[in-house]
Amino acid sequence: LHIDCHKSYMESLRNDQVLQGFSVDKGEFTCPLCRQFANSVLPCYPGSNVENNPWQRPSNKSIQDLIKEVEELQGRPGAFPSETNLSKEMESVMKDIKNTTQKKYRDYSKTPGSPDNDFLFMYSVARTNLELELIHRGGNLCSGGASTAGKRSCLNFCFIIFPFTKSEIILCQYRKSHDKVYPKYQLFHVLALHMRLYSIDSEYNPWRKLTQLEEMNPQLGYEEQQPEVPILYHDVTSLLLIQILMMPQPLRKDHFTCIVKVLFTLLYTQALAALSVKCSEEDRSAWKHAGALKKSTCDAEKSYEVLLSFVISELFKGKLYHEEGTQECAMVNPIAWSPESMEKCLQDFCLPFLRITSLLQHHLFGEDLPSCQEEEEFSVLASCLGLLPTFYQTEHPFISASCLDWPVPAFDIITQWCFEIKSFTERHAEQGKALLIQESKWKLPHLLQLPENYNTIFQYYHRKTCSVCTKVPKDPAVCLVCGTFVCLKGLCCKQQSYCECVLHSQNCGAGTGIFLLINASVIIIIRGHRFCLWGSVYLDAHGEEDRDLRRGKPLYICKERYKVLEQQWISHTFDHINKRWGPHYNGL
Repeated sequence: LHIDCHKSYMESLRNDQVLQGFSVDKGEFTCPLCRQFANSVLPCYPGSNVENNPWQRPSNKSIQDLIKEVEELQGRPGAFPSETNLSKEMESVMKDIKNTTQKKYRDYSKTPGSPDNDFLFMYSVARTNLELELIHRGGNLCSGGASTAGKRSCLNFCFIIFPFTKSEIILCQYRKSHDKVYPKYQLFHVLALHMRLYSIDSEYNPWRKLTQLEEMNPQLGYEEQQPEVPILYHDVTSLLLIQILMMPQPLRKDHFTCIVKVLFTLLYTQALAALSVKCSEEDRSAWKHAGALKKSTCDAEKSYEVLLSFVISELFKGKLYHEEGTQECAMVNPIAWSPESMEKCLQDFCLPFLRITSLLQHHLFGEDLPSCQEEEEFSVLASCLGLLPTFYQTEHPFISASCLDWPVPAFDIITQWCFEIKSFTERHAEQGKALLIQESKWKLPHLLQLPENYNTIFQYYHRKTCSVCTKVPKDPAVCLVCGTFVCLKGLCCKQQSYCECVLHSQNCGAGTGIFLLINASVIIIIRGHRFCLWGSVYLDAHGEEDRDLRRGKPLYICKERYKVLEQQWISHTFDHINKRWGPHYNGL
């Protein structure tokens, strides 16, 4: 779609008095091809065909040379392109994203109004898109390119990009040719162009700390040289996206692989540190001595036994292991650690990073996602990302440590990272341990589990008092996302001209709310300034609804309907599928 054609289309919508359900004045429209709801357009960058791009050609440079190139490229100041139609549309996209996001979801830094807010907000846009796509694929990449609930691509002429959880913006992509284009590549290009306008400190981009050995400055005090957050506490997926978005676009494939290799060494060290905390004192002692005997071997830097032994030895110098019996340690199930269970634990820790990285590589370079069995996912993704050496023998049992490619001597850089933990635990012993015992697995989002018989819900809630006004609501409702009990249309709970359901939808779902009306057995959806009646997930023996409970028939949950409701919520398709929307005027 040409830019001028889109503007002409928007003008025609403004003059159409029949349209209902969306606000043209706020930039909302329906796609002229598929009629899906949208509220922004994503400009197609010239030369965006990422397939057969010369920048993808591998080079024979060493990882040390690539590390220096990455540091140099990130250090170059970014400049916004001269004022053209393309640059104007890129600025317009960022304005649309910010305008559709509540202010509290745009403030991430400690200081309100700080430039860090814009920087972190733009990073969160990229992160949320990738995480949401991973959810649509079932939480893993075993099915390769299959997406069970992905949005339709409108015959490859117009793309609807997955809207964001907190910045609910739907992007239609401009298109001039029939070349294959990748919508998220365009989105990343817009974000990278804006992020490179900011200069950030080493807390956000600790590239040197990841790739170089630092020397203590004798002129500065000991406390002054300690980072606010030790590098082993950093979220590696966040570092990956910040590294990529701070690079000039288009990104070279060898630079991308270099960044992934460097960050994997940090991730693996985090996995070893977390594993050591989960082990009992006897297990730590056994692994410490067993690995120390193999430290002099030629492949010691690619042996998890040796690396785990060294991490334990370094962290043992501080207070990390001294406070046994804390609540966090009690939550860790005591198991007998074997080499197989150790390897599985390390792979499970690293898999979320490999999945997001593989999706990012897919969108940046147009490479197909591999298909594999669940037990092979780690090795297949590692090979796809270039972490496995080409000469790796597949007939042997796979060892995750074989993916390591240290930019500097492993034991030296691990000593540097562990020293930060040691300094941190001197001041915050319990917090230091709790931050290492992190659960990298997240369950997929789902709605509340409802009882089989509707009478169970009705008897529990219809005389329940509201926690805000302590009265029995005339129209009680329950949020199906978090289970909060609210007053529908209740003036008693009104705050700043917002009734409770509308206010709760903003706090719970960033403007999206799904409520079950107890006295009517129906579900209403709130989306921003609109709402609609979705229907009921409870039916009688003949498969019919009983709205407002007038017939008094026993109602039973229809799991198929509830699954459809949950899928529409996860895939952000309420606007497209439900047509009878109306303004709620903050009165729900």
